[in-house]
Amino acid sequence: MKIDKRIIDNLLALPDEKMWQMVKLLMTANGADVSDKPMDTAAMGKLRALLSAVTESDLERISYLMNIYRSAK
Repeated sequence: MKIDKRIIDNLLALPDEKMWQMVKLLMTANGADVSDKPMDTAAMGKLRALLSAVTESDLERISYLMNIYRSAK
């Protein structure tokens, strides 16, 4: 699943608990295993700040790097 700015904006509109559930789903769909990771309130604040600052250019770069990672498996 390609993550775009609209998805990030929707995530940021959610309460922390729901946002963490959605982040875990997105990460799992993209090959990361975070099923055993509990939500950390301090980390959620940092994650929100980071996601608020993400640009389309950042998302393109992430997509490019994920494609390289997937093709190397």
